[in-house]
Amino acid sequence: MRCNRIVILSAVGHILNHLYKAAIVPLTSISPNPKIDILLPAKERFSPSNAGAISGVVRDLVQASQAAKQFRIIGTDVDTSLMPDHFTGLLPKRRWLNGHNIGLAAAYLDLINATGASDLVEVHSRCQVARYLVQKRPSLRVLLYLHNDPRQMKGGRSVSQRRYLLEKLAGIICVSDYIRNCFLDGLGDCGDLASKIGVARNGAHRWLKKPEVKENFILLAGRMVPEKGILECATAIAKVLPDHPGWTLIIAGAKRFEESAPGSYEDKIAKVIAPLRERAKMLGFIPIAEMRDWQARSAISACPSLWHDPMPKAVLESLAAGCALITTRRGGIPEAAEGRALIIDTPSVENFANGFDKLIGDAVFRLNLQNIAWQDFPFTDTAMAEAADQLRLQALTRSG
Repeated sequence: MRCNRIVILSAVGHILNHLYKAAIVPLTSISPNPKIDILLPAKERFSPSNAGAISGVVRDLVQASQAAKQFRIIGTDVDTSLMPDHFTGLLPKRRWLNGHNIGLAAAYLDLINATGASDLVEVHSRCQVARYLVQKRPSLRVLLYLHNDPRQMKGGRSVSQRRYLLEKLAGIICVSDYIRNCFLDGLGDCGDLASKIGVARNGAHRWLKKPEVKENFILLAGRMVPEKGILECATAIAKVLPDHPGWTLIIAGAKRFEESAPGSYEDKIAKVIAPLRERAKMLGFIPIAEMRDWQARSAISACPSLWHDPMPKAVLESLAAGCALITTRRGGIPEAAEGRALIIDTPSVENFANGFDKLIGDAVFRLNLQNIAWQDFPFTDTAMAEAADQLRLQALTRSG
């Protein structure tokens, strides 16, 4: 029955994908081809060694777009850029007065005053910057690309602030339906304005041509911060693994334990898994190529977010690698994980432990999840870029 479901899902996915592609109008259909500037948050470092989550998404958006040549990425100046042909580095103007984000926006206005404006300015995850630009230069078409809950951002916390953005901006792109709903929270019936806010769900590049043979590894990867649930998840695994010989826990992210101060978050995790001895490894920060190798080999991957994660890439990459994924019903995660992973409704050490016991102990259940993850994966970087390009096209052609 499960195999039939996989075949049906795959067939339906191919049909829907074909219909969607047939309806796509590329950005290059506009003549002359529009020029689009992407304005990063000031704290982002668009460099190979320090790229944050938003920088990674922006790189994928541009690389996977059919209109890649039409983009210019603007950010705080760096020595070496992720995409030298696309990146322009600026220094925030009077940041001691304006703050870093408005300072970067002010420097950007100076740039386009000198060289000419683009057809569309895409502001990533900074509501106050989008507002600043439309107020300072009303003739600009400004698009806001939201990676996080705007209700927790300067310039987006109140209903009136978000209504202003919806009225004045050319459009708003959200990384998940969850983030779209956050933006619309309290706005009531927005009428035709609601069409200005759309979703380009985060995507991941599928680097494998076929699924690799899985090994008895549990991969727990992510930033070492409490909201990611790494400590609770590691505690659960430490309780379960003694009953399941032959399995190894791999933790990747942040510092190595040897470099962590006593009492730090990493230190707490290391102490929790210490009884597992050689059956648990903390790798610290590892390059993307090494991370992808672990994702490809690991039978189980865990993304145990405790907070309302908008659309974490770790979830998408785990599915792309064909892992049996265990994750949580938080934020936008179910939009990708529902039907493809074991979802923990109420994250806790006990519930995580029960989930891991099921995944490790039931080989048929685990293999089915691996097969579904591999066979039913619509969350590619190409799909993300195509959805974003369609919303950009709407913003460029929308009247008023």
